[in-house]
Amino acid sequence: MEKKGKRYAPQQEPGGGEEINLLKKKKTKKSKKKKSLVPKWVYKVSLILLAAVLVLVWWFNRESLTPENISDWIQTRIVGMGVGDGYPVEVPGGESDVGNFLSVDGEAVLVSNTALTAWNSTGKATMSVQHSSNQPAVKEAGGRYLIYGVGETGYQINTHTRSLLSKDAEEKILTGAISASGRYALVTQSEDYASRMTVYMADGSVQYEYDFSQTHITAVALSADGVRGFAAGITAQDGGLVSVLYIFDFNQEEPVYTAVSADTLLLEAQWGEDGKVCAVGDRKILWMDTNSGETEEYDYDGATLEAYCLDGSRALLSLSSYAGSDACRVLEFRASSSPVTQLETGGDVTSVSLYGETLAVLSNKTVSAYSSETGESLGSCQAGSDARAIALGNESMVYILGVSEVRQGSFS
Repeated sequence: MEKKGKRYAPQQEPGGGEEINLLKKKKTKKSKKKKSLVPKWVYKVSLILLAAVLVLVWWFNRESLTPENISDWIQTRIVGMGVGDGYPVEVPGGESDVGNFLSVDGEAVLVSNTALTAWNSTGKATMSVQHSSNQPAVKEAGGRYLIYGVGETGYQINTHTRSLLSKDAEEKILTGAISASGRYALVTQSEDYASRMTVYMADGSVQYEYDFSQTHITAVALSADGVRGFAAGITAQDGGLVSVLYIFDFNQEEPVYTAVSADTLLLEAQWGEDGKVCAVGDRKILWMDTNSGETEEYDYDGATLEAYCLDGSRALLSLSSYAGSDACRVLEFRASSSPVTQLETGGDVTSVSLYGETLAVLSNKTVSAYSSETGESLGSCQAGSDARAIALGNESMVYILGVSEVRQGSFS
């Protein structure tokens, strides 16, 4: 006899299952009613607020959120996903300057005497760009790299995936800066003036130009949108040398603020998100408020600047009591002349680096990491006998520049 397939009725509980099912249905209906108690206008208001936030994000980042930038970001992430053969990796050309070694988005970046190269954390080269400068220097912002030859006229701007510009300035370049929006500035020698600052739009067209009649500009920085700028240089005053600081709004012909600092040569500057510019000098470090023109400074009090690292208006310095000293003070500043962290080291610190709440120092062939909040040791790693510079890739990993290779270390 052919068996009929069984039909399963809704599962019932012993003793009055039908009533229980009815109760469950009633509870389900009630719970559905409870879920729908939130008025529809709440959802509408939430959507409006979300849309407003997205519009604000777009507005404040509209210079960066272009189709080209978004495409670059996607391509960069795809390129950076590959796996390399690990570290060490060889420096292209074999020669480099310690000032051209940095870490960007967790990658090691180096400008050697022949190329701009980036490697991800596994040692895979994610960028390799040739240049022809004899004395190359690099500035980075928003994934754009400005490479120029100091004392030369040639310069170029690249991203990980493409060349944006390759041009010659009309005069020899002294220093430069680039913003996240793509606008950039070059300071050049001038036959008629002490120096000239030219600010360019992202496409290379001139946005602004200013001639310094008596000030030899040594450092320049731009706001993230490239609409405002900072310049500092050296000039003679009352029989001595002083540094003059300038804040510019490129919609106005003249500087909006100027200030003077005696007895220091400013070497490098960065514009912070908090509206303060940090400028490190050979005898002082200074901050200038871009909204008020007020300045404050920290005097090294005769100590020698051994190494420094800038991160916006945040700075990390290594100071020795005299050249070749066996002990150094390591000071961290955050937009103020009062150090937030002070460390004493038993050896000469030749390189320093910042990442988040971690700071690192290179001393005695060892890289040591510390908490920037407490100064507590976070571990160390061997750097190698030829270590010249360091750059933190994250809070637990560091890139190390040797004579002809880049290495990687982890703190333990």
